[in-house]
Amino acid sequence: MTEREIIEILLVCEDQLECAGLVALLSKDRGISIVGDTPSVAVAQRLTSSLKPDVILCSERALSHQTIELAEKITERSEEARPVHFIVLLSSLDDQGIELLRIDRCIVLDRRMSSAELIAAIRITAAGYLPVRSDLAGNLARASVSLKGASAAAGERVRNLTNRERRVFELMIQGLSNPEIAADLKVAESTVKSHVQGILNKLDLRDRIQAVIYAYEAGLVGVRSN
Repeated sequence: MTEREIIEILLVCEDQLECAGLVALLSKDRGISIVGDTPSVAVAQRLTSSLKPDVILCSERALSHQTIELAEKITERSEEARPVHFIVLLSSLDDQGIELLRIDRCIVLDRRMSSAELIAAIRITAAGYLPVRSDLAGNLARASVSLKGASAAAGERVRNLTNRERRVFELMIQGLSNPEIAADLKVAESTVKSHVQGILNKLDLRDRIQAVIYAYEAGLVGVRSN
């Protein structure tokens, strides 16, 4: 997907003052257009059908089941030619947050991020990328594994990786970038890219964020006790 000239955004924000602040902030950027706003998740679903935004920006203090359901419905019905991306701003994270990271084109960000970071994240998201920190996924995955226990099936699939792929996978879930992995293994960055794609294909994963979650579920990373 190429970056759009104007990114159309639908705001879903329960706090009226915060909503006004986000409108004022985002409206200053010439490349962003606020096509609608609502405090209701239910209304957002109807507005998405009529307004057809590029991005739904949802801000919540605590993640609700309704928001997760909305993200699932929106991304399922999203047209491939013009996909709708779902960004959720959260001030606190719990085990529910991992459900958002499992949904295609759904992003989780910190509500405390700066204005410049938010605008950059919106642009990156609209361009088809996932601006989610690996440590955030790791925190969510730790919470999930502590409640559910490691998945035996996930661990079994990891055994299908070659020794080199497993090493690359271990470095990936530590948060290392491709250049950093290449330096650690003393190989070309193109080789690392090839290994990463092979790992994602074998494990049926979409991206590095899902790889971090998968690693915790497979029991490859120790779970911290609370």
